[in-house]
Amino acid sequence: EMSARQRHIALVKKKRRNWRKQVQAQVNKNEIVTPQPCSLVVFDLECAGFLEEDITEIAAIRVSPHGEVTEVYQQLVRPITRLNKKVVSITGITEDMLADKPSLPDVLDDFFAFVGDSTVLGHDIGYNDIMNINMACRRFHRKNLFLPPFLDTERIAKRLLPTETSGKYGLDALMKYYHLQAEGEHRALADCYSALSVYRCLIREFQNKKPV
Repeated sequence: EMSARQRHIALVKKKRRNWRKQVQAQVNKNEIVTPQPCSLVVFDLECAGFLEEDITEIAAIRVSPHGEVTEVYQQLVRPITRLNKKVVSITGITEDMLADKPSLPDVLDDFFAFVGDSTVLGHDIGYNDIMNINMACRRFHRKNLFLPPFLDTERIAKRLLPTETSGKYGLDALMKYYHLQAEGEHRALADCYSALSVYRCLIREFQNKKPV
C-alpha cells in the first residue's frame, strides 16, 4: 500500500510527464526540417545532471545568413540542486565555479532577449535543450514557453545520412564523420561551434543529394 507521500510523489511525476509530452508536441511543430543557409542563434546547455531543468551553463552564438558569427552569449548559472560527479568530470564545471553566479530565472531573461525571434540551431535540441528550458519555465511558473522555430542537427543527420554513420548520430560521431576538430573541451560554447560546423556540412550534403 502506498503512503500518502508516495501517492503525492507519483502524482507529481505523472503530471510532469504529461505536461512534458504536451509541450514536446508543441515544440515539434516548430521544427524546420530542411537545412538551409539562414540567420540563426546556435545554443547549447550544460546541466547539473539530476533534473532536466537544472541548467548550469547557457551559451549561444548569433550567426548571419552568410554563416559569420556576429555575437556570443555565455553564462554560468547557480544550480538548483547539486552537481552530478560524472557531469563535473565531463564539463569541468565545479560547484565553486557556480557559487556566485546568477540563478536560472535571471539568466533565462537574458537568454530569451539574446534569442529574440530568431530561428535556433543545436544538436538534439528538439528533445533536450529546448525541453530543458521549458521544464525550467514550468518550475519557475513562467507563462510563456520557449517555442522557437528550430533546426536540429541530430534529426537532420538521421534523415540525410541513414546508412553512412553506422547508426551513430551524437555530436562527436558526426564531427568524426565530417573530419571536424572540436574547439576546446565539452562545454556549451565549444558545442555551439561544433554544431554549427556540422550544420554547414549537412547543408552541403542536402544540396548535393537534392534532385535537380
